[in-house]
Amino acid sequence: MTDAAGVASCRAGIDPSYWRASAVRAAPRPPLAGAAEAEFAIVGAGIAGLSLALRLAAEGREVVVVEESVPGAGALGASAGIVAPQLVRTTPARVLRRLGRDVGGAWLRLIGESGGHLFDTIRQHGIACDARPLGFVAPARGAGAERRLADVVEQWRPFRRDLVVAGASDVVSLTGTRGYAAAIVDASGGGVDPVRLAHGLADRLVAAGGRIFHHSPVTALNRDGPGWRLTTGSAADGAGGAVRAARVVLCANGGNHRLHPMLRETVLPMRIHELVTMPLSPAMRAAVLPHGHALTDLERDIFSIRWIAGDRLLTYYPVSAHATAASVEAAVNGRLRAMLRHYEPVSIANSWQGMAWMNSSLLPRVVRLDDGLLAVQACNGRGIATNAVVGREVARILLAPDAYRSGIALEAPRPVRGFALARHLPDMLLHGARALARATRG
Repeated sequence: MTDAAGVASCRAGIDPSYWRASAVRAAPRPPLAGAAEAEFAIVGAGIAGLSLALRLAAEGREVVVVEESVPGAGALGASAGIVAPQLVRTTPARVLRRLGRDVGGAWLRLIGESGGHLFDTIRQHGIACDARPLGFVAPARGAGAERRLADVVEQWRPFRRDLVVAGASDVVSLTGTRGYAAAIVDASGGGVDPVRLAHGLADRLVAAGGRIFHHSPVTALNRDGPGWRLTTGSAADGAGGAVRAARVVLCANGGNHRLHPMLRETVLPMRIHELVTMPLSPAMRAAVLPHGHALTDLERDIFSIRWIAGDRLLTYYPVSAHATAASVEAAVNGRLRAMLRHYEPVSIANSWQGMAWMNSSLLPRVVRLDDGLLAVQACNGRGIATNAVVGREVARILLAPDAYRSGIALEAPRPVRGFALARHLPDMLLHGARALARATRG
């Protein structure tokens, strides 16, 4: 049966994501009340903030995390949970031309190791999050696709050697899809349950001596002598507290711009719409992604699928503002029928909307706002993979700034040119590509 309330709630801004509906509730932790002090304060309990805080706590440092809601409640919990250690709409050659060999090369190395690092972290800490390190497939259409993708893989070779190109027949056997000419196969990718991952990281942080305060939105960020003061309010009762810290890192994703004026108009929002089916038949399970890969293609009209627990298929579809549950289910079925070699009608169990954030470089960015104040910005739809390794690198910077050599460079905030118009561009491109694809097929 279709979850009509789920699609309607999505339009109203309520988030009934499958992950949140199915997850065990996060361990209860109180809002911040009164005064607290720490060496490090982290704003945001997503992958970046929790990975960073866990690394600091594991080194015996005093760290506090303040979270507006609960771990996994933001963009993370609305994601598809795909681990894709790949670039978004760019290539290694373009990254190097834009950022130079040192900075660009460092980012490419980190992205290349991000999938393995994330799954290693999950194994190391014994986090039960339906981790599936079974690989990621990025297929493409067109007569020259195999040559184009082979060139991209060659560009990656100085930084990683775990990518291969699959030809058309191999794409069919790997994915059960139709119409693709080639694909990049990334053995280090896969999928996770993002909310359970966040809960697991938070639990390990507390076990390591760190502190997390739930329902503690930051209402002010001010200088306090040589350090910083974060003032919070409680979403439950209006009370709040304050944290004094020598150093602060803002890891609130799209919420960062509310915390510091230099971050305004520096990232672009992109709405994402994810859907999960009711359990599907053994025949469909065996025919579609039979080896358990996650798939997101390289076309403008993005097609993305992966299996999750209970033999359910998760897929992306850009839901229009006036869509009904019935029209969404019909459209998703039409797309799956066109894309899959073995198709059976599906019923939508959950449908929800989230927000990804993009910047001009299409790479994550760590910015220096002031002495002792950093911000992690924009994962460009690849945060499950990249934010864990970014958290590790920021921890290294904070722990030994003079010794830090290899990884990321701290940048200055960069406002997006023509932000008033540019902020609508990602949504326009996604919906335009879908409309063009329908017209072409029609």
